[in-house]
Formats: sequence, structure tokens, C-alpha cells
Amino acid sequence: MTEVEDTLRATFGRAEDHAPRLPALLAERLVVVHRRRRRRVRTAMAAAAVALAVGGTFAVTRGGDTITAVPASERYSAKPDAPVRQVWPRAVKEAPAKGPGGLDWRLDALIDDRTALMVTVTADVGRDAALYAYDLEDGTQREIVTFPEPEDESGHANGIAVGGGHVVWWTGSKDRVASLWTVPVDGGKPRLLGTRSIKEGDGSGIDRMAVAGDRLVFSLYTGGVFSVPLTGGTVEPVEGGAGMHLLSWPWIGTPGPGGEPHGTVYARIVNVETGETRTAVTEPGEQIQICGVTLCFGQNAEGRSLVRHRDGSASKALPGDVALMDPPTQDRFFVSTYGDGRPEGVGLYDVETGASGDLGIRGDGQLISLPSTEPTGRLLSYKRGDRLYLIDLAKLR
Repeated sequence: MTEVEDTLRATFGRAEDHAPRLPALLAERLVVVHRRRRRRVRTAMAAAAVALAVGGTFAVTRGGDTITAVPASERYSAKPDAPVRQVWPRAVKEAPAKGPGGLDWRLDALIDDRTALMVTVTADVGRDAALYAYDLEDGTQREIVTFPEPEDESGHANGIAVGGGHVVWWTGSKDRVASLWTVPVDGGKPRLLGTRSIKEGDGSGIDRMAVAGDRLVFSLYTGGVFSVPLTGGTVEPVEGGAGMHLLSWPWIGTPGPGGEPHGTVYARIVNVETGETRTAVTEPGEQIQICGVTLCFGQNAEGRSLVRHRDGSASKALPGDVALMDPPTQDRFFVSTYGDGRPEGVGLYDVETGASGDLGIRGDGQLISLPSTEPTGRLLSYKRGDRLYLIDLAKLR
């Protein structure tokens, strides 16, 4: 049995006593995941167990460029007001679903307001093949770098992020060392910034990366925040970052999203630049699953999904049940299934205004795919047919 299979089965085993009954063969469906995706899957499965344990609508597992939702109850969010392009016409962009060489596109980040960082993915093993700068206005593309083919699966590119004119990522190795890489967004030869050993038994390595000024910052799946100069050098621990996880620089927090379910994710966060600390407020009977810098998400004493500020103020009940792997995007938006007794489609919902838009994604009665979010939480992406749809949440404000 593979590491992924062990993790998935163990995760659902721990959640079984508290979770609603899952559809037949769910575990078997979830374990059919290529090893290439194991890092994404392990983090996602931890979130899935949390959602199930508190009676969430569905279990979730991140697979490649989508999140697949499996229904576990019959309550869903309200049907959106209208198609997303009609509700927020300035926010919707499109691109072909396939890039150079007929390989699938995957959106990984935004370089600037107009340019997306896109990755071509091989069909055989799901390996990241090359990075491109893609112009969202005119559809032109420019290759930044072609990734060398790794000697084994641990050497694949992971955790791609961009900032300050640099693209960064990491690769693993059989001897449990994470190598940190960079290349200019204008293109060039990859350059090694530094290395960091990975704790024995940690199959996920680095859980989040970001460019902060002239440094690359990252956190480990097992906890601990570190940084290294973009010019290269020694990887150093961030002061106050022991056992913490990167949320959104300069905010770090605990507990992290990976590993076994263990309370509210990012319940306590710290601004490493100012020293400000924020702790999520939980009222009696509530189960708060995950928090961002400002908003928290969970269920109230009646079992209804809610979002509210960390300090307990501005609480809002959400229509239907929602299960989130990440905090509300941009501390304002969330994506959820809707339908009458089963997931019929997927909507984008604005917590502040109550507006909603139908993404046009349809389910098959048992499974439905949700959009992916790039690291900053600004862009949603999903495929429909031969098109890749991109939604710029900054244009919804």
C-alpha cells in the first residue's frame, strides 16, 4: 500500500466515529490518486476529515487542478443569482485548456494584474513540464523555464510562487532534503537558493511558500517557518516561527492545515513584523474549522455553516452547508455546491454583499469539481470543456 493510501485510509478511520456515513466506495475512489499528487492530497485529506467530523457537506481531496467534492448530506448552498459572467463581467477571463505541445495548462499564480503564471502538465505522470507567462488580455505566452525531468518522483517541482521579479519552487530528494530554486520571471537558468532537511516521516515537505521582499519564506508541513535570501545563502529560521505555518506573509499561525485534525486551523496567528497576535474566538457549541487573517469559517451550535471575524463579531450564517479546505478567499469569497438533494452545480458567493454567480460547473449526481485557488487567493481557475476559466476576485470589489 502506498503512503497516500495509508494516509487516506487512516484519516477517514480517525474521522469515522464522528462523521456522517459516506457513499459506498468513497475511500476506494479517493485512494486512486497518482503518487505525483501526494503532497496536495495529504493536506487536503486532513481538511476533509475536519469537515466530516463537524458534519460538513462533503469530503474533499485536491487532485491536480481541481478539488473533487463527494456529497455527504442533502443540504447545499442556495442557487446563485445568475451566471458569474453576468454578475461580475469584469472578473471573468478565459484561456485554452491546453498549452504548448498539447499539454494541459494549470494556473499557479499571478505575476501582475495582467499576466498569469501558467504551468504545462504532462499527461503521463502529471509532471510540471514548463513555466510560462500568459497575458490574460491578448492570450500571448512566453516561456520562462523548462523543468528538467527528475530522476525520481521526489524531484518534481512543487509549491510554485512568484514575487519581486522571481519565480520560486522546491524539489525533494530521496535523502529527505528540500532544495529551493528560483528563476527570473523574464526567463533564465534555474538557480539553487539553499536547502533544508525534511523531518523523517514527513511526506509533504514544504506546505507553503512566498516571496517577501528580498527573501523566500516558507513553512514545513510539520511546522516551522524559515527564510533564505533570493540571492542564495543559508536557510534560517524566522524568529517566533517554531512550530508555526505560513498563512499570508507577514502572518504565520498554528495549527497548520496539514497533519491530523487538531482544532481550528490557524486559530492563533502572529504578525512577524509587528508582533501583533490574533486568536480566534469560539462560542459555546460552535466548531470553527479554519481561519484566515480576518475571517473564520465553521458551524454554529445548530450545525449551520457560518463565517465571522476572528474576534467573534459580524457573524453571518451561510445558506446550506459548506466545507472549506482554505479560509474564505480574500477574506470575503467562498465557493460551494448548490442543488436540490444532490450537487447540481457550483457557485461563487460574496460574504459581504450576498451576491453570487454560477460558475457553470455541473455534477454527475455523485461527484462534482470545484475550482482551484492560486497561492494569493486572488484567482480561481477551473476547466469546462476545452476552456480554462479564470476569475480575478480583485475585480469583484
